[in-house]
Amino acid sequence: MCLSTVYQNEQTKENLLCTDVTTIESDGHTVTLTDLFGRRMSVAGFVRRADLTGGTVILEVNGEE
Repeated sequence: MCLSTVYQNEQTKENLLCTDVTTIESDGHTVTLTDLFGRRMSVAGFVRRADLTGGTVILEVNGEE
């Protein structure tokens, strides 16, 4: 199973949004993250970078919804 850690704008401890992410969905304006336990979080922004081997995703976040 591949799980990801998602950060806003840059990969730092302070910018951590969500861990153990199983699903990332985007409608072009909003990114919705779902974690291993089914919890969902939506943020306004877009995927800037996804490192699938390293399990990290960076979102360019405009503001949380």
